Amino acid sequence: MSPVEPGILPLVEALNATGLVRTFSSCEGHFGLHEQTLVDRSYAYVRFVPAEGILPEQVEMAVGIWLITYKKKHGLMPVRVIGYKLFTPVDDQIDLTFVLELQPFNRFDLPDTKRDDVNRAVKSLVALTSGR
Repeated sequence: MSPVEPGILPLVEALNATGLVRTFSSCEGHFGLHEQTLVDRSYAYVRFVPAEGILPEQVEMAVGIWLITYKKKHGLMPVRVIGYKLFTPVDDQIDLTFVLELQPFNRFDLPDTKRDDVNRAVKSLVALTSGR
């Protein structure tokens, strides 16, 4: 298993510490032109599922509160934080995953600016998911 990238690690740890979710995939975002691949890597994300004994509805409620609180404090700029449920077909079933994405609002900003903005958004999300 690959280690969690340092830029997103605080948010991964904070989400897991809520006891509501179990994270399994993340990316700190890769904003330099040389870091791009066929897959868009110009945003950060954390993917997670409900923790043992937690209903999806409980996770939905928490994600909604986190998103509303973040938007009231920070708006959409410089980082737009969105959350959604991802439905992925696996064999004959649908796998349900929750996703938090941190997207730099201005795609024309320099890579270092985007990195700094996303790092600040991670710190803010850590604080609000942990009730600080």
